Amino acid sequence: MEENPYKKELRQPFDPAQGKDDLTAWKDKAFQARGLGEVADVWEETITRPKMVNFLGYAASLSSAGLWPGIRWLVENRMVDVLVATGANLTEDVYEAMGFQYWKVDPWFPDDNDLLAHRMDRFYDHAADEWDYRKMELLVIKFIEELNNSLKEQTVFPTWKLLHEFGKWQLQQGIRSITAVAAEKKIPVFCPALVDSGFGEAYVWALSDIPRKQRKLIVEQFWDAEDIFQIAEWALKEGREKTAGYIGGGVPKDFTQLVAVSQSVVRPSKTEEDKYAVAGDENDVIYPYKYSFQITTDSPQWGSLSGCGVMTEPISWGKQANGGRNAQVYCDATIALPLIWRHFAKRKIQRNDPPDLRWFFSE
Repeated sequence: MEENPYKKELRQPFDPAQGKDDLTAWKDKAFQARGLGEVADVWEETITRPKMVNFLGYAASLSSAGLWPGIRWLVENRMVDVLVATGANLTEDVYEAMGFQYWKVDPWFPDDNDLLAHRMDRFYDHAADEWDYRKMELLVIKFIEELNNSLKEQTVFPTWKLLHEFGKWQLQQGIRSITAVAAEKKIPVFCPALVDSGFGEAYVWALSDIPRKQRKLIVEQFWDAEDIFQIAEWALKEGREKTAGYIGGGVPKDFTQLVAVSQSVVRPSKTEEDKYAVAGDENDVIYPYKYSFQITTDSPQWGSLSGCGVMTEPISWGKQANGGRNAQVYCDATIALPLIWRHFAKRKIQRNDPPDLRWFFSE
């Protein structure tokens, strides 16, 4: 009788009497428990396997929810090599790193008008003191003013370089936010929608009284695309595999996925015709992520999953490899991440062979 190809891996039950049943075993369970176990398993391989370059997308406003120390822990321990984040996640961590606090509020029956009267800014079930929040924004304003004044001539900064300088500046102030530790560890942090945050407001506040032609600090977000492609190209030449993890989706995910299909554009063209190679030409090359994972609460059928799941639609674009190690869990990141991080810490997972990206900052 022909062997049944579907009878290869058993679905294992949850048995309270077994005692030990950590995330290592969850990938053999069902539904989102299985998804969470598979995400943890793929993520662990990206950390422990040599010759990797790990990209991580960090979306939404999760720093205010208390997840930023975990992201900083990943950076500090070199479990991530390139971070792509929203502006909210790179300012609302600074708020707490400065010593300010977030307060629990009722998410179901809040009086938002009364919160406004007490100058409390609500994030669903927690809130920040508006006056303390402004102190954080004033810190960013002061940094931008000082950086602008320190420049001798008009200078273009991609967001990663601006955030690197901001990180170094924070370290001098004794503030150990995500960007500060990333600067210390020489890890680039990209924010492709930086203007959509306190940074956008701070730039206007700091420099709007200076005519545009006289401002020395110019932020150019298109350079981010060129530069992140260069990192991917360097990885290819060094024989390193790209990996992509996504906490949420949004701009960080889509920007990171574009690396897979667009990194070849930074190569010098042999001829003018090569520069405009179209699909089907021999020069039309893609470099998909062979390791990828996503933690999300969105669903693909609404069309807003930022390239949809890591195992489906992106394969058609060449963003993820068909047959690669792709895992996804539909779960609130505030539940999934603490479970995964504690699992890593308990097992004493350590990075194997992190890339040295000091060249990126020197160039």
